[in-house]
Amino acid sequence: MANEQTTPKPETAIHRAPRETWFEFIAAAILGLATLGSAWSGYQSGRWGGIQDFRIAESLATGRNAAENAVYANQLRLIDVVSFERYVSAVSENNRQLSDFVVQRFRPEFKPAFEAWVAMKPLKNPAAPSSPFFMKEYSLANEREAQQLRHLEEKKIAEASNANTISDTYLLLTVLFSVVLFLAGIT
Repeated sequence: MANEQTTPKPETAIHRAPRETWFEFIAAAILGLATLGSAWSGYQSGRWGGIQDFRIAESLATGRNAAENAVYANQLRLIDVVSFERYVSAVSENNRQLSDFVVQRFRPEFKPAFEAWVAMKPLKNPAAPSSPFFMKEYSLANEREAQQLRHLEEKKIAEASNANTISDTYLLLTVLFSVVLFLAGIT
């Protein structure tokens, strides 16, 4: 039967062509790596999302503390203004006893500015500031603390924004790895 054509035998799993075996190995490796990458990126996206949440919470708490310090500093400034106005009234009424009494009751943070202002002889010196509140010596600790807290609040907001960017990047990677999984799966 020399004329008989030999029909090719279907390939079995044992006798596959080396090219197909390598293709399947590469496809399996791609699927495995894409699965690991997708899982890792999803985990990292969630982790950085949590960091973002904590930084936002910290910035809100810091902002509240800054606002409380600013309000308290304004209240102290108001006490200083009222005391100073009472001093000016006593001086204009030539009531030395009352003016001395008021000066003794000035708050410790206000006294250095008041003393520096008086040393400039404001009634005779036109270059003197109009009140002690414009002197560099007038400074409120709560106001400085409020400023520091505002800077810290801004830093926490920047950290939250950075964490959001990182989280979004990992989320994008998760989507890309999912596309790779889909494409490698249909191949």
